[in-house]
Formats: sequence, C-alpha cells, structure tokens
Amino acid sequence: AYQTQHPIVLVHGLSGFDSILGIDYFYGVKGELEERGATVYIPNVTAWEDGYVRGEQLLAYLEELQAITGAQKFNLIGHSLGSPTSRYVAGVRPDLVASVTSVNGANSGSGFADAARGIVPVGGGTEALIEGALNFLGDIIDALAGNSEYTQDALGAVTFLTTPGAEAFNDLFPAGRPTSSCGEGAAEVNGIRYWSWGGDFLLTNALDISDPFLAFTGATISGRNDGLVGSCQQRWGDVLRVNYNINHLDGVNLFFGLSNLFEVDPVVLFENHARRLKSAGL
Repeated sequence: AYQTQHPIVLVHGLSGFDSILGIDYFYGVKGELEERGATVYIPNVTAWEDGYVRGEQLLAYLEELQAITGAQKFNLIGHSLGSPTSRYVAGVRPDLVASVTSVNGANSGSGFADAARGIVPVGGGTEALIEGALNFLGDIIDALAGNSEYTQDALGAVTFLTTPGAEAFNDLFPAGRPTSSCGEGAAEVNGIRYWSWGGDFLLTNALDISDPFLAFTGATISGRNDGLVGSCQQRWGDVLRVNYNINHLDGVNLFFGLSNLFEVDPVVLFENHARRLKSAGL
C-alpha cells in the first residue's frame, strides 16, 4: 500500500538522531511504513549544525545510498531543521530529489530561536555557557547514535534558525516558498514536489515529559505555534495543514508516541503521505 516509486528518507531535526538506546526519533514511523511495502531510510546528520552543513552531510548520504541501492531519486521528509536540510539538497542536486515534505518545519525560522538570540547577550559569558552546554549535549547525542566524529555548532544552528538566518537561506533556496507570510508556495518547482504539514498545540499529553518544556518555549513566541516554530513559519509549498493539535515533538511521534489522544496519530499522517506520494507516482 505504501510502496512508493522512490525510497522515503526521513530527515531528523535539531538535536535529532536516528535511534539511540532503542528510542527512535521517528518513533514507530519507519516500521509502520515498511510493513506495508515502503522502502525507508533514516540518515543521521549532526545534532547541532546549520542547514548548509547538514545539507552537505545529507547529500553525501544520498549519493552513497544511490551507489549502493541503485535508487535514482528520493522522497525527503524533514522534521523541523530537517526541512531546510532537505531543501538544500533539492537546490544543489535536484536530480536526486523527487519530493520534499516539511513536518513541523522551521522553514521561515523559529520564533524561539529569535527569542533566544534576543534574550541571551551576544558574545557574553551566558551565551558561551549555553553554547557549551548545547554542544556537549550534541556530542553525547551523536556519540550514542554512532557518529562521534561529528563536531557541534550550537550557536551556528540557533543563528541559522532565526528569522534573518532563515530568510538568507530561503533567498538561496526559494523553491516552494510561500508567496505571503501565512500563505502557500508552488507545489512543484524544477520537477520536485513540495508539501508541508504541522501543528500549533503545546500541552498534548500529561505523561509526555517534553510537554512542559514546549509550553515554556512556546510562551516566548507570539501567535499560534508548536512550542518551537510558529504555525505560519511551518508553511512551505503545498500546505496540507499546520493546525493539527500536535506540538513540535509530537510531529515525529517522539517520546514513545505520547501525543494527543484526541487528534490523529502522527504515524497515520506519515502513512497518509506515503499513499499520497504513491498516487502521485513518486
């Protein structure tokens, strides 16, 4: 049912990973899709880096995958910073990409990144302390995920995610860019299809340890948001929907699938999209 013409590649976001200690970042997604015929890959790019460096890492991964499997193109589905990371590859090597789909994507930046860079004095001791802690966390994440050779740049990643950082990136890679701040972009550019979906809810499950954190970060962002990214910032290409009652980490079913019991299961959204890709001949 989910056997797409081109393999699906799930691209993780900031501080992300493929699998650590048995915990999958895209929790339950890969297994569910593969069970019904899809071919799914999950690369591991640097936890804390900007979209350019991560984009180059993803490109190298796809080139290797192409050489090993013979697959000519890939359907990229990027969560959070994984969306710009995927769009980078679509921009520099369109021949490798069939589609790019954004899930809770930081496409026009992150409201929280703007707040963080405004709150923390630039170049101050506080910034160095936060940067050091984030880099250390990234090193641990990458080491546990089997990529201890990666070096972290937390400050670069957060700066990339600010509105000015995102705008500079989008000027270079505008394919699918919304024509207005809360609008939609072209559904197809250069033979590549673009979709996006996301959410604008914070506290979705009392058992989820990440919910209070996202409620705190979400309070720093004006307007509807998922805890880290505003709903308008998530929009790219053909916007399927960005007002699901899911928060930023629910987007990938993280933390053992503890999402909103009164909303569609996040895994189902990936299943629906695999069907959509298949019916589009992708």
